[in-house]
Formats: sequence, C-alpha cells, structure tokens
Amino acid sequence: IEQFVEEMDSYVKLFEPAFSRREQWQWSELSVQGLLGDTQRKTVERMALELGQNVRDMQHFVGQSPWPKEPAVLIHQGLVAQSLGAADGVMLIDESSVVKQGQASVGVAAQYCGSVGKVANGQVGVHLGYVSRQGYTLLDSHLFMPDEWFDEAHTDRRKACGVPTELTYQTKPEIGLDLLRTAIKRNEQLAEPLPFQWVAADELYGDSPTFRDGIAALDKWYFTEIKTTSQVWLKRPELYVPPWKGRGRRPTRLRLRHPTDKAVPVQSLVAQIPGPAWIRATSKEGGKGPIVCDFALLRVVESRRGLPGPDLWLVIRRRVVNP
Repeated sequence: IEQFVEEMDSYVKLFEPAFSRREQWQWSELSVQGLLGDTQRKTVERMALELGQNVRDMQHFVGQSPWPKEPAVLIHQGLVAQSLGAADGVMLIDESSVVKQGQASVGVAAQYCGSVGKVANGQVGVHLGYVSRQGYTLLDSHLFMPDEWFDEAHTDRRKACGVPTELTYQTKPEIGLDLLRTAIKRNEQLAEPLPFQWVAADELYGDSPTFRDGIAALDKWYFTEIKTTSQVWLKRPELYVPPWKGRGRRPTRLRLRHPTDKAVPVQSLVAQIPGPAWIRATSKEGGKGPIVCDFALLRVVESRRGLPGPDLWLVIRRRVVNP
C-alpha cells in the first residue's frame, strides 16, 4: 500500500502544471485524496470532514472556482501515448448516465439512463476512451445538454449552473465526433502523439451516417453497431437520370434503373447466409458463463435515402443458445 501511495503521489504531481493558481492545485490534491479515501458517500461535505478541511472552502473549489480542463487532459493524453499507445489503437465512444434526485444539476432532464430506463431527472455524459493491447483508459468527456436546456424558459437555470453562453445544442453523435477531432488536434501539441486507427461505438452513434462519414473524413476506420432494420444491397444497383421529355425542368436526380431492385433490411439477410459462412466464437464472459455467438461477414452497399451509399463490411452476429 505504501508503494502504491508513493506512485500515486508521483502520478498526481505530473498534473500540477495544469493549475495556474497554487491554491487550486492544493485543493485538487485534497480532492483526489478524498475520492480515494474511506468515505463511503463521496460528497464534498463528507470528504472535507474526513480530511479535516473547511467544508465551504472545498465546496467553493469544486463548484465555483473556474479552471480549464484542457491542460490536464493534454497531459493525460500524452501519458496515455507513452504507456498504451499503439498504431492499431481503438478510440471508443460511449455514454454513461446517472439518476439525480432534483433538478438543480446542469443538464438534468427526462432522458434514458442505461438499464434504469427513462427517468424524470437524468444526467448523461458522452465519453471518449482508448484501448490497445497494453490496456485501456478514459481519455475525455463532455456533458450532454438536452435541447430543452437552451430554450428561454431555462435561462435562469443555465445562469445558475454556469453554462457557457457560447454553448449550443449538440446531439450525442455530434459530441462524440467533436471529442474525436479534439483528441486528434491535441496530438499536434504532444511530442509523442497518441496513435489509433479504429473508432468503435454502439448503434446510437452507428445509426448516424454523418457520424460515420465524419470518422471516414479523418482517414480512420469505424466499427459500429447499426439497427437490424437498416437497408442495404448485396450488389450495387444500377442508377440513371431520367431523359428529359421536352417540357418542364430537366431531370438531374439519380434514380434506380429497376424500381424493383430495392434495398432490404439487414435482418432479412440472416436466412440467406449458408452454414459454412458462419464462424462460432465466444464474444465475452457473461454473468452466467461465456456468451457464444455465430459470426458472418458480408460486403454490402448501404442505402442512403433510397439510393446506394458507401460500401461497407457488415459483421452479422447471432446468439447461440445452449451451444
């Protein structure tokens, strides 16, 4: 334990340059001690009392003492590059949520909170993680602000919570893409940039073509879930522009040459995959034992508003019951 405390102390001190004021750095050290202490409920009041500190002073540091997080995240990303960085590393974009007791917290609204379902007062954050063969860690986070928080009725609540006036509404996929772009831009300031090639996310993000196109524009590869109702073609359909009939506007919009050649939902492809094309593997360890699934790989063409979009590799997974 003593060795751990020494290593933790050395690690925390690496972040001292991120705090311009000495008292802020001292309070941040105390906050870390409180979070790692024996206090069961990690409220500011309980941690302050446990550490023998003035409760009001610690509350002021946590709630009212402004300091930018970017210098600390920059240091953290540099350390991650040194310890976990790999050329085939993966950026993970996901969210977490918490149920709040009242409506005073910033961003609280009626929204889904994971397995709890939809709650009256929930708070959601979008997170960026990093994974390589050396390990994994959280890299950056951003609070999701529901669109209702930007209406006129919430003006007083925004002011009371200290919401920046320049902040505007963003969807979760937009936030995730911004976190990714910021991490790439942050690499420009690091002597040892954090390398990665893949971006992974669940269907909330994968069902956004804009999100996936944004990743492709960064010259990165994505591996995301999509809904089973997503429309695809196994073969790229033929398109044409209808000939002009001599009156009215000349047609410019592409159409399917064969109207019957429509895209099909992903779920309808499962029955068409031959037995030898399936590969059985254990996807992960569940609470009741290993979760075994069959996997098949298909090359498909994504449907975008009824017309063919980009080519995709589609991994289809089906759960095996009692393998």
